[in-house]
Amino acid sequence: MKRFTRIAVGMATVAALATPLLASSARAQTDTTSAAKGTTLKLISAFEKVGESPLAQPQFDDGIQMAIKDLKKKGITVDYERIPGSGVAVAPAETAFLAAQAKNPDVWMGLTASQLFAIAPKVVDSGIPTFAFASPGAGIRSGAQGGDNIFLVRPLNDSTAQKLTEYACKQQKLKKIGILAVNLPFGTDSTELAENEAAKYKGCEIVTKQSNGFSDTDLTQQVLAFKDAGVDGIVAFDYPNPFGVFVKQMQDNGMTVPILGGASLGLAVDSKAITDASKLVIIDDCVPAVEKSTTAKRFVKAYQKEFGYIPNYVSGQAYDAVTLAADAVQKVGHDPAAIQKAIAGTQQSPVCGFKNDKNNVLGSSVTVYKYNADGSRKLLKKYPLEYIPAAEVQGAVTTTLAPTTTAAP
Repeated sequence: MKRFTRIAVGMATVAALATPLLASSARAQTDTTSAAKGTTLKLISAFEKVGESPLAQPQFDDGIQMAIKDLKKKGITVDYERIPGSGVAVAPAETAFLAAQAKNPDVWMGLTASQLFAIAPKVVDSGIPTFAFASPGAGIRSGAQGGDNIFLVRPLNDSTAQKLTEYACKQQKLKKIGILAVNLPFGTDSTELAENEAAKYKGCEIVTKQSNGFSDTDLTQQVLAFKDAGVDGIVAFDYPNPFGVFVKQMQDNGMTVPILGGASLGLAVDSKAITDASKLVIIDDCVPAVEKSTTAKRFVKAYQKEFGYIPNYVSGQAYDAVTLAADAVQKVGHDPAAIQKAIAGTQQSPVCGFKNDKNNVLGSSVTVYKYNADGSRKLLKKYPLEYIPAAEVQGAVTTTLAPTTTAAP
């Protein structure tokens, strides 16, 4: 099957959806922990908080803050500054990165949505070890928008699209699938990947393909097209806002077929844009609430107590990224090249089970789940993904977490 590396707006986009919002270093907000002794990690992120744009999500910063709190207990100081950019607009995100670069952090966290393609060359040139929250194929270590110092925290988009379609055909045994996709490269690329995957399964056919715009508020036409085609399930590659509209209008038109989608579908449920999740099946790269490890269970309990809601994939990934960064600085100090090498040697992380491969892709699995009636999540299937060890982990391990911390299974 053809593997895509052309520029695409990845599934990681959905995690940082926000309307374009001008930002500048003048908006920088600082949150700093202080401890008298121990390692100090200088960390800067570009993430927004709720209220800074209409669709900003809380999980990015909350995950970071949870990690800072836990690290402080171990005597590790995190000097954390948040210089918020936009979740989707390039100009304010680039401004935020340039402001961060001038402060010479040990690690920078950002690169959501299409920003990766526009800003990545500057990030590579800077040499700053960076955790990126978008994961198109072009962003891998050797890709057109990748670099040795950029680490993708999420599985690649093609892996997610393929496994979602495999689940629809093989596990749910759907026969007549409709595809809904946003009319951006992410949607068109994912649709083609889904078509190639569905062709592997006898009797599983994509009978209609519908698209929508990023900001569409009426998807009645798409719903009726699926109804007329007699689909028995819908595989969707979309964003939280359109998903909220689509699910409601499906219900309004009496359609009860299952809807299978990525992280954005879960975000739409978590934000209450979708109130009836009974027919939803979601594929995600890290679902802390269904992980079985003691470490993940402890994280979910503490996070929910701290912030009042169940952590999602962003929460876990942000937490793990900060933990790995602190672990690297603790071992090798503040030299960017040494930090980069340490992160490249990652073989485990506390919640999401990161292990870095030769592509600088940390996400090592995708998880399929659904919502129970009480809003809790039920694990349906976990797919491990292809893992190709990087040179850094083929011999001596460069960095691992403390022996008392176990990776998610």
